[in-house]
Amino acid sequence: MILETLPAVLELSSHDKRQLAEELLYSADSEDGEVVVDAAIMDLLDQRLAAHAANPQAVSTWEEVQSRIFAGRGA
Repeated sequence: MILETLPAVLELSSHDKRQLAEELLYSADSEDGEVVVDAAIMDLLDQRLAAHAANPQAVSTWEEVQSRIFAGRGA
């Protein structure tokens, strides 16, 4: 077992162990060329896709989006 060769990992807090696991997964997936997407992000994307499918006319051009962004900054 790998943990037997890395005893310091066993001393980590639960939070740090989860963080390490997440970083290892991201590292492994990036080596494989895979894209890792958080489940909450996937849920949000699914919701937005469903909203678009329900009302495909409710869209904005990139220029309209930029205008709204920069209008809020006083530019």
